[in-house]
Amino acid sequence: MEAPLESEPVELEPGYYAPWWAHEAVYLLYLGFMIWMLVDSIRRYGLSYWAFVIFFFQPLGALVYFVLHVKSLFRGGLAAGGGKGLFGLGLKARIRKAEQALRMADTPAAREELAGLYYEAGRLQDCERLLAPLVEQEDGNYEARYHLGLCRLAAGDPQGALVHLEKVMAGEKKLRFGRAWLRYAECLHRLGRTGEAVEELRKLHRAYPRPLTEFAYAKALAESGAREQARQVLEEMLETSGQAPAEDRRYLSEGKALLRSLA
Repeated sequence: MEAPLESEPVELEPGYYAPWWAHEAVYLLYLGFMIWMLVDSIRRYGLSYWAFVIFFFQPLGALVYFVLHVKSLFRGGLAAGGGKGLFGLGLKARIRKAEQALRMADTPAAREELAGLYYEAGRLQDCERLLAPLVEQEDGNYEARYHLGLCRLAAGDPQGALVHLEKVMAGEKKLRFGRAWLRYAECLHRLGRTGEAVEELRKLHRAYPRPLTEFAYAKALAESGAREQARQVLEEMLETSGQAPAEDRRYLSEGKALLRSLA
């Protein structure tokens, strides 16, 4: 019997392996992405379940968070009542577009839109420069006065902010569903008029019962020494917050922390 022929060894072509630095680059990109999602979730909701999901369920957790929040991550702003995306993504382009629109048509609406973007970018002087002529032309332009008040508060001038926000309170107290009212109370508190601030927050949280206003009221009560009353407000807030808007969820986490400190 003839011996079986031995097959010649087949040389396999060496496969392609990405260089080590490519793997490192991909890892660093993902790490940056995960940190972005984690920081954004904490900024929005505090130490909530989202932080747990993003950190412990990698990479799916960060991807799910991104898909659910992609619009607010890249858009937002003062005019919409929301915050800017992390690191101000897209803000410069939105400012350029709004500046071009203002050059084409110098209207109050165009000025207010651009002023809101300037405020979002921290350009407080530019924001005030645009809005000042509007209140000179129309004393009852409460939107412009509200934004001017925000600029003064951000600049560390609560007295200057109060000048504008007092007019808003006198003319359109419920502007922006209580947000202007909240800033007015903040002015009073920062000026040392604590009793007046607490009273305004009491009325505000009854007019607009949501975590945003309830937490502010409870915090003011706690700081003024009314700890038991603050506990009651926080407990009621946590019991009735099932339908709270997403932007208010961070106050639920902060409310729980404040409640524990009052125990």
